[in-house]
Amino acid sequence: MKIFYMMFLLLFGSIFTPMWILAQTDYGILEEKESIFFVDCATFREETGEKFRLEVYYKILTQGLAFVKEEEKFKASYEIQVFVSNKINKQVTGTSMEEDYLVNSYEETRSPLNFLINQIPLSLYSGRYRLRIKLIDHNSGSASELERDFIIPSRIEKKTMFSDVEFIRQLSDPKNSDLDSIKTTRFDKAGKTAIPSVSRSYGDTDPTLIFYYEIYDGPQESQPFLLKYGIEHSAQAFVHEDTTTVTLGPKTFSRFDSISLGGFPSGDYSLTMTLLDNGQTIAKTERPFHVEWSFLNLLKNDYFKAIDQLRYVASPGEINKLKQVPEDQRLQKWLEFWKSKDPTPNTPQNELRDEYYRRLIYVNQNFSLPTQEGWETDMGRVYMVYGHPDEVEKHPFDRDAQAFQKWYYYKRNRVFLFLDRGDGEYQLQPPYDGIAR
Repeated sequence: MKIFYMMFLLLFGSIFTPMWILAQTDYGILEEKESIFFVDCATFREETGEKFRLEVYYKILTQGLAFVKEEEKFKASYEIQVFVSNKINKQVTGTSMEEDYLVNSYEETRSPLNFLINQIPLSLYSGRYRLRIKLIDHNSGSASELERDFIIPSRIEKKTMFSDVEFIRQLSDPKNSDLDSIKTTRFDKAGKTAIPSVSRSYGDTDPTLIFYYEIYDGPQESQPFLLKYGIEHSAQAFVHEDTTTVTLGPKTFSRFDSISLGGFPSGDYSLTMTLLDNGQTIAKTERPFHVEWSFLNLLKNDYFKAIDQLRYVASPGEINKLKQVPEDQRLQKWLEFWKSKDPTPNTPQNELRDEYYRRLIYVNQNFSLPTQEGWETDMGRVYMVYGHPDEVEKHPFDRDAQAFQKWYYYKRNRVFLFLDRGDGEYQLQPPYDGIAR
């Protein structure tokens, strides 16, 4: 019990860095940012003429907006500015829109689960373009900006081709659509209401890859073609392959399809679609997406690794006990373990667990090496136990000495020294202050 409370204090100690220290040019802080604004786009041919319809999708987490109270509700006011420039950086089109977003309670303004999604359509000819989209929060005056490069293929050749692939987070019949929690417009597609997956990220709450695509310029007389689907992991060969038959003709072919992502480990993937005629490829398209890290995903795919990752909060005896659990009881026992550590057991949140896994995700993103994941490295170990350092002193280019970093934790009276071995791996130097190596 004593060990647990010490760990809890380490995980949740609140420290503020003096501004005069931040002003020193030889010092810095580790970046720790969470995205609240996401942008994606897809292009589809317009029914008449030579242009394409550019669909710009954006997603805003409501906790990233500033709200003001109006009577019994809370209101955010924001503006979206869209600019599209060509390959010589000349703006060719753009638009802007302003919108108010209302929620019923203060809790909704801070919840990481609340968001809004919208779509802005534009019209363009074939070419290479850069999309720039700017979010302006009118209540706070803050602004965020994102860019995307994209290509619209030529229509002159009249060859069979795919549209872009649009990833979908929610597909429904317009008559039965329940979109109370999402601000939406212009999402009708092929007789359905299709809410885009703007971040192209899937996980426990979105276990199925749903996607929409079109195929243009089929033969004058309808005939069947073989369509091959493939999902490829960034570090592996294809992890999923399937085929189906589609009948194409002179009219635009459109289709929704889906693939279950159950059992897919977290990581970066690509969906590929290949259209074949007698074994010959006549059209192909590819679109990347991401499967999120989550403890449930890890429990399903690598249980023993998930238990090893508890080393900074569990005793060796607890870890050994969890490793002996029968497969059909693993999730239950894992939940019971974290319930026993919950500092506020009478609330829905488990603050210790949530903070622990936030740190785990951070170290894996920032300290991983070719042979080690971030939580196994020396920097990862210190971060898991002590959290974000108040100060980081970096010496990457010293002539007569190894590159090194010092991490300062002022209220905990700790300083950790890391020396670069020469290959980018920073090793912790004594004293270790309780950090197991």
